[in-house]
Parts: sequence; C-alpha cells; structure tokens
Amino acid sequence: MKFSKRSEKLTSSPLYVFFRKVKEAEAAGKKIISLGVGEPFQDTPENIKQAGIEAIKAGKTKYNPAAGSTALRKKMAEKYQVSIEQVVTSNGAKPFLGSIFWSLVDEGEIVYLAAPVYPPFFAIAESCDAKVVLIDTKPTEFKLTLKALKEAVENNDNGKPAHLLVNSPNNPTGVVSDKEELEKIVRFCKENNITLISDECYSQFSPDPSFSLRQIDPKVIVINSFSKAYGMTGWRLGYVVCPAELAVALTRYLDNYVGCASSISDAAAITALDSEPLEDFVEQRKIIHQWLAEHQIPFSPSTGGIFIFPDFKPVIEKLNLSGSMELAAYFLEKAEVATTPGIAFGEAYDTHLRISYSIKIEELKEALEKLDKVMIKN
Repeated sequence: MKFSKRSEKLTSSPLYVFFRKVKEAEAAGKKIISLGVGEPFQDTPENIKQAGIEAIKAGKTKYNPAAGSTALRKKMAEKYQVSIEQVVTSNGAKPFLGSIFWSLVDEGEIVYLAAPVYPPFFAIAESCDAKVVLIDTKPTEFKLTLKALKEAVENNDNGKPAHLLVNSPNNPTGVVSDKEELEKIVRFCKENNITLISDECYSQFSPDPSFSLRQIDPKVIVINSFSKAYGMTGWRLGYVVCPAELAVALTRYLDNYVGCASSISDAAAITALDSEPLEDFVEQRKIIHQWLAEHQIPFSPSTGGIFIFPDFKPVIEKLNLSGSMELAAYFLEKAEVATTPGIAFGEAYDTHLRISYSIKIEELKEALEKLDKVMIKN
C-alpha cells in the first residue's frame, strides 16, 4: 500500500512509545505510580458531571453545529469579551492545532516553536508543510526571550509569512513566561507580521490564571480547553478565540474533517463556566522542588502547569545508562514509577525527564521515596 508523503510526517513520538510500556507493566499486574500523565488527578466536579447526565436525560444527544452550540459560544464570548463569531469549540484543543496550521500555513512558511516542544506541535506543523524552526530555551531557564526569537528570525527569514506558537505555562517544563517579555514578543510579532498563536491549556495553574496573551493584543489566536481547568480531559472539549475571519476557516475545517464535539460535553461545559475551576498544585510543586534540590539534580523551577523538566544527567552517568529512555525504563522496572523520557520533546533533551506532579500529595511522596531507593544519590 502506498502512503502519502504527508502521512509520513506524523510519527509515533517516544512519548507514546514509552507509555505503551507503562500500560504493559500495569497489565502484568504491577502497581505503577504515574508521574507521567498529563492530566489533573481530580475527578470532574459533581455539578459538571450532573449537567452531562441531565443533558442526556433531556435528549441533548444530537448533532450540534461544528463550531459548537450557540449557548456555549455565547457564554465563552462573554468570558473573553469578544463577539460570538470569534469563538469556535471542538473535541479538545488538538483539532485547533491542525485546523489553525491548515488554515494559515502554506508550503515553506515558517513556524517558530520554543524547544523543548510538545511533540504534536512539531508534527502537526510539519505535516501542514511548514518549515519548523526550534528555538532552544534551555540557556534562559526554558523561558522564550525576545532576543532568542529575534536571532531565530534573522537566521531563518525566507520572505514568506511566519508564525509563532507560544505555550505558557509550558509543557514539558512548567515554566511561565514573564509578562514583560511576552509583551515585547507580541510587539515584535506585530511589527514583523508574525502570526502569534498562544496555547493556554494550563493557564488555570499559574500565578495569574486570568492572564491571556489576548490582553496584550486582541489579534492573538488563543487555544484553550476545559480539560485541565475543570478536570474534564475525557470529555474532550476545547476552544479557540480568534479573529472572526479565521473562525470561518476553522469552522470549514471542522465541518469537513471533524464534525462537532459531543453535545453532552458542550452542555456540561456551560455549567463548568459557572463553576470554580480546580486549584493549583502549589504544595506538590514545593515537594518536587525540594526533592530535586536535595538530590542536586539540576532543574529550572516550575512556576505553573503540572510539569517540571529536570536534568538527570548526574543520575544517568552514575547508573551508567545511555539516556532518558533507559532511565525512564529503569525507574519503571525498579521503582514502579512512570516518568516521561526527555527525548520525546527533542533530541537535545535526552538527559531530562518530564515529571508530572498533578497527583495526590501522599502518592507523590510515595513515588519519590521509591525513586530514592533505586537512585544513586549525589
């Protein structure tokens, strides 16, 4: 069977390959504590679940418009103080990565991404024929700076339209970009006709949950979802706030490729918007910072989101392992603790692990104690 060249650009990242190993270990009867999962441990709040149940009972089980129900979009528009024509919903945030790049990017146009990078960002942009340029943020404690962006633009500008995807709080680092630096980046993009896309899916877990890049420039395209803020990962409901003319193109994409999101999830989301979102993982963040410091494992502090991205190079060397895949496999086998290999986020980060601390405090402490027993301490 012949496959298209486009299909070859979407590959299974080490992130997903490794988590098949985790599932195999669980199937073999091992009790794995996961520090790898990218979702809050809390269940969906009861009132939101009840709203979904009531929607089923009321017969809200038919198709919605591809962009979402008028009721939900109107409520979202009020939240962001925009017109309803600027809001589109879909089944999670990922469809908007595809639809935005599909709508905006022609062959050879540049998409700038801050590295380490969430794998689908790179894969989806490249599959839309973009020229992806990675900007290494490790030298600046995983914060994207105007200086680094300027250097990337100077070295790669090919005269074609360009795009920048910002992800703050960041996956995999947990770093929240400085507002002052973001303001400079937004102005630079505006002056240089660089389309700015802001993935704010972890914004609830940050020093200022109400902050959005749209507050700096209303033309910024914002992607977000109900998944993290309301513990609704399995409900699959995301949204975009963008210029109305782009919303038209995104809706066409959804009409043809995706269809509508679940009408039941749509109804539950309306209730979610009137509910208190989940609390930030402040205590878990303190615990993981302290543990890393005690073991002298280099790390940039996580100031938001649910992840941290420490450099385990000293541990890898003492255990005589080859990199992050072997270290993650070692922790999985010896400690029954799942982490995420850093190489999944770029080859330059093969000594790092992504650690998710969005679990119960007692489980986090137990996992770290298990790692203590199998890790050679500095």
